[in-house]
Amino acid sequence: MDGDGAQTSGWRVREARPVDAFAIAALHIQHERELGHAVPVGFLDEFAQAWLRDTARRTWLAEDRRGRPLGVLHGTRVQRLPSAHRPADAWFHVSLLFVSTDARGAGIGEGLLDAMLEWAEADGVTRVQLHALPGVRTVYERFGFGPPSQRLMERQITRRER
Repeated sequence: MDGDGAQTSGWRVREARPVDAFAIAALHIQHERELGHAVPVGFLDEFAQAWLRDTARRTWLAEDRRGRPLGVLHGTRVQRLPSAHRPADAWFHVSLLFVSTDARGAGIGEGLLDAMLEWAEADGVTRVQLHALPGVRTVYERFGFGPPSQRLMERQITRRER
């Protein structure tokens, strides 16, 4: 571990910074193309600007030793207001976990999930939810996610004693 993120052999995961906006947009373009979607001209700039404006979103970036982006995980923390019958709690909705095709199989997706879950526990998040495509459900299941519905998966987070 360095001061800026988790380091493994050949790559590291860290929270994204504003300077990473275009790298994150490029990873989104890769994801869109992999899904067979046409990417319109100007999408890189449009996405980067939208990401910079979205202050509620948390993003983690995986990169190689030279700084080449390899994967991204991001989503939004949702804070429930307190009510008379239940305490306030917070959850995190993962909107994207993507690893470049040429970087898959090296544990990068797991590294991104580890970083997000470590942050979630420290930030008081009580559950993490996401929509899972059938081909990657087993990755999430290894991390303790289960299906509260056919497509939605979530993981309950319990606080560890420190």
